[in-house]
Amino acid sequence: MYITENSKPKTKNSTAWDGPPVAVLWTQSLVWGLLCIDTLTMLEVPFRLLSASEICRGCLDAFRILIVPGGWAAHKVRTLGQTGRLKIAGFIERGGSYLGFCGGAGLALSSPPALYLTPIRRMPLSERLPNASGQIYVSGDPTHPAWKNMPARIPVSVWWPSQFQLDPTSVRPACLASYSVPGEGFQVADLRVGEVNESGGWEELEKAYGINLNPARIMGHPAIIETGKKKGRLVLSYAHLETPGDVWGNLLFSNILNYLNEVSKTDDACPGRGIKSAPGADPKPRLALKADSTFCSPPTHPRPDHDRSRQFAPDSIHHTSGISKAKEAAADLIAFGEANLLWAWRKPWLLNWRRGIRGLEYGTLYVTLCQMAKIEQDLASESAAGRLPSMCCPNWPEMIKELDERTLEFCALAKQLLLEEKISIGTGTVSKLGKVSEKVDSLRHSLFGSTMNYGGLCGALFDLIDHMLLELMRKTPG
Repeated sequence: MYITENSKPKTKNSTAWDGPPVAVLWTQSLVWGLLCIDTLTMLEVPFRLLSASEICRGCLDAFRILIVPGGWAAHKVRTLGQTGRLKIAGFIERGGSYLGFCGGAGLALSSPPALYLTPIRRMPLSERLPNASGQIYVSGDPTHPAWKNMPARIPVSVWWPSQFQLDPTSVRPACLASYSVPGEGFQVADLRVGEVNESGGWEELEKAYGINLNPARIMGHPAIIETGKKKGRLVLSYAHLETPGDVWGNLLFSNILNYLNEVSKTDDACPGRGIKSAPGADPKPRLALKADSTFCSPPTHPRPDHDRSRQFAPDSIHHTSGISKAKEAAADLIAFGEANLLWAWRKPWLLNWRRGIRGLEYGTLYVTLCQMAKIEQDLASESAAGRLPSMCCPNWPEMIKELDERTLEFCALAKQLLLEEKISIGTGTVSKLGKVSEKVDSLRHSLFGSTMNYGGLCGALFDLIDHMLLELMRKTPG
């Protein structure tokens, strides 16, 4: 069975932030990075976005806390390299705190691809629930400071999490929260758990789908853990506590940050100890988006009637900018998929796609381009001449040209692939990585490579967007 959320916080977060800015690893986070900085802005926690190259140059030394949003761990490992791994490991060992969400949590583990910051590993794919998403309730440890003024069980969101594999023969991490019961709209693959539970039949469905589906596999397992590394600590969460509209999850996120900040104050060796403002970071968040922005909410604490998820709607953006050609191509691709009944918007920032095709990548492309266009338009409107000010990159026009070319090529091939996949779905079962037909297989390889953590044209395009979006956000006045 599942339960419906029927309660909201009756009080605001009890502890206002009084620490220095936190660091956020931006590289290879894309939509998940945007969600994270939106929630930090809403919670009035100042932050500075760091690229992988800046971490490699030692920029973490000025901070107490590093937040790593979701996104494929493989791409984060690729960009950080051995130098970045050693810098992050040293930061923690000297007393720094690492807070990772989903892919950012998996990045810290010892199952490749990862940074090997803790001996804890990922549960093998054959044993875990591989395709869960939506609202789920977690039960917390009431003795932990992170659960101050919190009920024993709260609804949070998960978006295709892995699972921790705990070794009973080694030191076990502290479990801050464990999965309790599915919430409203919780899904495994493309199945809504509440509807399947009413009819039964998980065993038969698992045989038909060829993967683990029964949500009982995840219940009771840790969702958020805390572990130490010499003088520092890591809080690893497969729950996306930064999901917009998740009022309880956002409160827990705030509590965890305050807990890590308080702990760091007592450690003389902690990186950034005693600083009021990190070098290069303002007392307010570096990203100063407008209150009506796609990825920013007014700087208030969560309120029971404050549905922040509505502010993420890509459809609310209508303007012309230098990014417009790429954005329009992505919008046309989204409309193509909707017209062919291949997906619909599950959240204003997330598609719900048919089993057997990719949807996260297409939605990510559109949402990130919308955000880029919005920031660029804001910058243009603030310039005296009504034109875009010069970007941080001297070759910005060339980057725009490359973005247009790559996006148009990607979207054109994606339409071909989606049409072929739709035909194949109508004649049999289609998996994302399995062989389907010569044409489908060739298009998939060109667009995404041969693994789930996208390569091919998509990987090159997202690398470009990742860099350009960071440049735009930094150009926004603080």
